Amino acid sequence: MQQVLLEGPKSIKTSEASIPSPSAGEVLVEIKATAICGTDVHIYAGGVPVDYPRVPGHEAAGVIQETGSEVSAFQTGDAVVINPNLYCNHCERCITGKENICGQTLLMGRETDGVLRQYLSVPQTHVFKLPSHISFAEGALLQPLSTVVHAQRLAAIRPSDSVAVLGQGASGLLHTRLSKLSGAFPVIGIGRSQWKLDLAKQMEADYVVSAATEDPVARVRELTDDQGADVVIEAVGTPETFQQALEMTKPGGRLISFGISTQPLPSLNLLQMYLKEANLIFPRAMTRSDFRRTVDLVASKRVDLKSLITQEYALEDAAHAFKFAEEEQSKVLRVVLRP
Repeated sequence: MQQVLLEGPKSIKTSEASIPSPSAGEVLVEIKATAICGTDVHIYAGGVPVDYPRVPGHEAAGVIQETGSEVSAFQTGDAVVINPNLYCNHCERCITGKENICGQTLLMGRETDGVLRQYLSVPQTHVFKLPSHISFAEGALLQPLSTVVHAQRLAAIRPSDSVAVLGQGASGLLHTRLSKLSGAFPVIGIGRSQWKLDLAKQMEADYVVSAATEDPVARVRELTDDQGADVVIEAVGTPETFQQALEMTKPGGRLISFGISTQPLPSLNLLQMYLKEANLIFPRAMTRSDFRRTVDLVASKRVDLKSLITQEYALEDAAHAFKFAEEEQSKVLRVVLRP
């Protein structure tokens, strides 16, 4: 089979490997589509260290080609989406449904080889059936949507809560959409690229704010009667946008730090947070129950993932795909690779 190998920062090649055989409790998935996200790009660029060589990627969907012994929930020919987070399944956190913070978590494409290959054996507990009307490319995007579902569950967005979403990349747009589905009003989408703000309107944002031409903090306060938003979702991952998110959070409000950044905050005004009695939420990945909710959400057609697919490449063109995803971030939501 063909697979993609990251041999060092920005050094990618395709190579041949043997097709794995599923062990007991595993299924062999033929990968039909893989999406590249920001985490994958950081790994590619060397910002997140990994053991080389490493097969990258963690967002994928495909078809089961073989089942191992003790597999009863799936059969050959089932279309599935893969949960790429591997857990120990026996610690206290796993037993209590908090496996996303298991101390032995492995993310495919980071701590262990990922999904950018033609075939992959994976535990049956980590695949979910893909509804027939959802394409494989859309199916690959169920994983990032599941992380948004998890974050919003922690934030407990209520009807008529005001919500501001900083950053209208793929995850930010999904936060915008799910906030509307939760009954929030107003939902304010904040970004720098006009075409992404236009997509935020399609996701039913009540207002959009161009951070390239406006002060987003002042504008959010203006749209919320100078109170700030009940819920602020920081989906960029920079110290600057985190500070903006804190400033536009309403007293007693909730701030979701969704954007992942390796940069330390130059300062964190704890007095400001104390005076606001703000709740700061750091969501990590998702649980299996979040993943199941996500599949149901897309199956019911309440979330459209097609608009998030901005470029497609063949698997053998992975080097070009990663280069484009890194260098042309203003043009990218999700790059999808197919065999």
